[in-house]
Amino acid sequence: MSINVNLLEELDNLSKIHNLEREDIDAMMAEFAKRILHALRIDRMNVWLFGDDQQQLVSVGEYDLRSHYFKKDSVLLRKNFPAYFKALEENKIILAKNIHTHPATKELSEIYARPNDVISLMDIPLRMEGVMIGVMCFEKTGDTEKEFSPSDQFFALSVSQVFASNMEARHRRAVQHLLDKALQEKELLIQEMNHRVKNNFGILISLIRLSKQAGKTKDPLVLLDEYEHRIMSMLRMHDLLSQSQYINKVDLSSYLKKLAEEFKVSAENTMASVKFVSKGEVVMVNSGMALHIGLITTEIYLNSLKHGLPKQQHFVFEIVMDVQPSSIIIKAGDDLKGFDYSTAKRNGSLGLQLIADIASDLGAKMITPSGEDSFYHFELPQ
Repeated sequence: MSINVNLLEELDNLSKIHNLEREDIDAMMAEFAKRILHALRIDRMNVWLFGDDQQQLVSVGEYDLRSHYFKKDSVLLRKNFPAYFKALEENKIILAKNIHTHPATKELSEIYARPNDVISLMDIPLRMEGVMIGVMCFEKTGDTEKEFSPSDQFFALSVSQVFASNMEARHRRAVQHLLDKALQEKELLIQEMNHRVKNNFGILISLIRLSKQAGKTKDPLVLLDEYEHRIMSMLRMHDLLSQSQYINKVDLSSYLKKLAEEFKVSAENTMASVKFVSKGEVVMVNSGMALHIGLITTEIYLNSLKHGLPKQQHFVFEIVMDVQPSSIIIKAGDDLKGFDYSTAKRNGSLGLQLIADIASDLGAKMITPSGEDSFYHFELPQ
C-alpha cells in the first residue's frame, strides 16, 4: 500500500505543476521526470512527439536519473521501426518486460535499447484534444526486468494526462500570445496608417501652397501632371507598406523601381526613356525616409521633362541606387547637357527648392548637376 500512497501523492504534486506559469517545456519535462522516476523506482523517462508527416518521432525530453542528464531532439524514423510505430497507432499502452524480445519493441534493441541500457519499458500514448500526438516512455535500465503493475500503469496513464494538459495549456497560451500580438500589430498598423495619411495630406497641402506662392505656371494641365506624379510616389509607398512584413519599413530598391516604372508609363509618348539600376544589398529604410527620397526623385524627373522635352531630343532619365556599408548613394537625372542649375535656382524654381529642402531634412550630402549632364548625387547615412 505504501507504493500506492506514494504514487497518489506524486500525482497530486504533478497536478499542481499545471498551474505554474511555464513557458519552457524543458523545465516542465525535467520537473515531471524527477518526481515520476522516484515514484516508479525506474531510471529513465522520455517524451516523443510525432512529426507533421507522422513518419518520425522527435524527443522533446529524455531524462536519466542516474546521471541527471537531460537531452532532446533525438529522432526515430518510421521506416526503421515499422512494428513499433504500428503498435503506437493502436493507441494502447505498450508493456515490454524485455525490450529485446517483445514483438513491438525488439526493433529498438540495437539502435536504442542497448546504447541506453534499457531492459523494460512502458509506453503511454499522449493525446491532445482526442488526437494522439506522441508517446511518454517509462524505462527500466540494467539487467533486471521489471513488470509494470496495474498501479504503475494507472499512475503512468494519469501522468500522461497531466502532461498533455500542460501541453494543451502551453499551446493555448502560445496561441493567445500570437492573437494578442496580431491584435497589437493591427492596432499599431491602423495608427501608422492614420499618421501616414495625415502626413501625406500635410505634404500635399505644403506643396500646393508653395505652388501658389511661386505663381509662375498658370497652365492647370502642367500643375495637374506634376501633382499626379507626386501623389503617385505616395501611392507606391502605400502599396509597398501594405505588402511588407514591417509596419513602417520598406525595401528602398523596390520602391524606386516602382517609381521608375511609373515614370516609364508617363514617358511613353515622349522622347524620354527611363532606367533604374540597383547595386549592393537590399536595404530596409523608414517609410518616411523612403517617401522623401521618392519625392526628390519625382522632382528631378519632372525637372528633366520640363527642360528636356521642349528641346525635342531623346534623353535617358536614370535612377541608380548603390548601397555602401555606411551610406546609401542615390544618383538621379538625365544625360542632357547644358542644364544651368545655378541660374534655375536663382530664378526661384519650386522643384529645385523642394529638392534642396528635402535633401537637407534627410541629412544628405548633395552634389548638383555640373552642366555636362543633369545628374544629382545624394549620399544618405544608413
